[in-house]
Amino acid sequence: MFKKKQQLTLFFMKKIIILTLILSFCQINSQFLPKGISGRLQNAIVSAKPENHIRFFVLLKDRVDIERLDEELYRINASPEFRAKTVITSLMQKASATQGPIVEYLKEQMQTGRVRNFQQYWISNFIWIEAVPSVIFDIASRTDIDELDLDAELDYDRPVAFEPAGDKTESVEPGLRVINAHLLWQIGITGSGRLVMSEDTGVNGNHPSLNYKWRGNNGAQWYHAWLDPTNPNSNFPVDCDNHGTHTTGIMTGRAGSDTIGVAPDAQWIAARTICSGNSTNNHMYAFQWAMNPDSNVNTTNDMPDAVNCSWHDPSQPVGGDCTGIYVSVLAAMEAAGIAVVFSAGNSGPGASTITRPKNMNANLVRVFCVGNINGNVSPPYPINSSSSRGPANCGGPGKLLFKPEVSAPGTSVRSALISGYGSLTGTSMASPHVAGAVALLKQAFPNRTGKEILEALYWTAIDHGSPGEDNTYGMGVIDCWAAYRYLLGQPCRTQDILIRDNQTNYDTVFVNKAGIITDVNVTIGTILHSRTGDIEFSIKSPAGTEVILASRRGGSGANYINTTFNDSAATPISGGTPPFTGSFRPESPLSVFNGQSMLGEWIFRVNDNQTSDTGRAMNYCITIYHNNIVGIGNNNIPVYYSLEQNYPNPFNPSTSIRYTIPKESFVKLTVYDISGREVMKLSDDFKQAGTYDVIFNASNLSSGIYFYTM
Repeated sequence: MFKKKQQLTLFFMKKIIILTLILSFCQINSQFLPKGISGRLQNAIVSAKPENHIRFFVLLKDRVDIERLDEELYRINASPEFRAKTVITSLMQKASATQGPIVEYLKEQMQTGRVRNFQQYWISNFIWIEAVPSVIFDIASRTDIDELDLDAELDYDRPVAFEPAGDKTESVEPGLRVINAHLLWQIGITGSGRLVMSEDTGVNGNHPSLNYKWRGNNGAQWYHAWLDPTNPNSNFPVDCDNHGTHTTGIMTGRAGSDTIGVAPDAQWIAARTICSGNSTNNHMYAFQWAMNPDSNVNTTNDMPDAVNCSWHDPSQPVGGDCTGIYVSVLAAMEAAGIAVVFSAGNSGPGASTITRPKNMNANLVRVFCVGNINGNVSPPYPINSSSSRGPANCGGPGKLLFKPEVSAPGTSVRSALISGYGSLTGTSMASPHVAGAVALLKQAFPNRTGKEILEALYWTAIDHGSPGEDNTYGMGVIDCWAAYRYLLGQPCRTQDILIRDNQTNYDTVFVNKAGIITDVNVTIGTILHSRTGDIEFSIKSPAGTEVILASRRGGSGANYINTTFNDSAATPISGGTPPFTGSFRPESPLSVFNGQSMLGEWIFRVNDNQTSDTGRAMNYCITIYHNNIVGIGNNNIPVYYSLEQNYPNPFNPSTSIRYTIPKESFVKLTVYDISGREVMKLSDDFKQAGTYDVIFNASNLSSGIYFYTM
């Protein structure tokens, strides 16, 4: 059932207020420790003397139900501004209302020296504390405490190879074309007006490909654009290791015509979390800062669209990976609308080598991590042997077991260094390709959340490796153009088909009114790399049924083998090797498709199974949408359901709402106020297939925010 929701806003909006055992033994046996203390914190306690101070986190039980809040924000189709403000305010209010008692205790213990320092957090309801073991026991015995965990030392996903590289006067790095970023540039989508964040070793703020893109050089206060947790007085971006400069360059770098970044017109902010003590606390501090850099919940242009992370937690607390502050913090980031992207790690090729926290799966794209392919060669792009593999250690059955989510170029990727340029290899170079892609798509779809954009990149990735999602490539290599079309609601149709790395024009699919394919006309460009390869053309229905349209087996000459289609019209250009054209007509109706809805996702597949030269297989898939009428592409009947944003918006007192339906349907179009109360029905009857405009007149309603659903 189709259901979509939009938000509309009346002028003169009303102001909205968002409410939404003390021990002192020289040696301690861990089996007698209170419950709720993680295994690694237990080990730290056992190893410590009574006077030693240990750094740890305390997670309170009373926390915002972030999953439910996120669900509600999607239900009401909340704007990005409303979403961010609601999430941040709710989290702040919860922390403020519940942390008082334990904070008072900590202040008292600071007077005695048992507590050296503590830091309160609201991104999830937790407190970082530096205290002696007896304080840990005190806190663990409290009824308002959920978990205690060590502030562990982390590590970053260090590159596995380095190559020197010089300046270039005019260049577009090959990996940017592999992910089809250049196709979005050609239509004006370059990341303009968008913001990405590096959570890494820092950034050289003076690099010519990056200096003019730092938000601190574009009107923002430096402390709204740069964070160094270990050196709060640092007021300009610096890098201690090249790594952060390199990854930031991949997201957004460009010097003149030398383009190294996916989103070359996006700005950036950065947090230097890995140098001078790579503690978990640094990264939690950076995540909270990212949600509200200027400490003003009424502004969102300071909040990054994507945060790129190339680090991991090498130790695992007893109890598994699905507990602790990572779970709730990353859920909060997602709910606020931010896409958090991790590198998968460089510990491959063994199974389950992806480390915490990116080995978790709370949904299809949380936690999103990226594998490393070589984009400097012809497809299919090989996975780098060092790229870490899944499956996930936790998350659930089915697709939630697979890791990584997708792959991107990460082998010999040229980008900025502290001085000049260099090529690095690792999944750290792959993940910023995804973060940059988020910025591109966010420019085109500013009202989409980071989760929705990551889902688009996930579902439209080009399949590599084993058919379907796997623990090496994930869903495949990201495709910015395909994700753009996915979000646009206009996937490839007749006369508008994109297949990567070869020219293909898909002319027409004719479907009779009984829902049976009657004619397929297709022109195939050069696909085979050897004269001995096998090639098949097939089409898959929305229900998943796949039928081979035509086949050509290896060897010279035109040797077509197929019992379903009469492909006698297929004419090889020379020696049986494509390019060739063919008109494939069924000898009898394809009963396998009988009774299936013609509306939905159809996949036309070119399967090139090479048996010599490279010995690799390639699958090229395209997606078409059509309905059960003859001659698609030659009519004005809509091909999918849609409910558009009202115009104008804001409005006073009336506005127009457009919707389309591809076949006769009962349409119920209803308007609700901010509390969910129905205020008006704009449609409640059967409609023929077509496009409709209805007027919503709110002259008898109060100013405020309203929502409509179909």
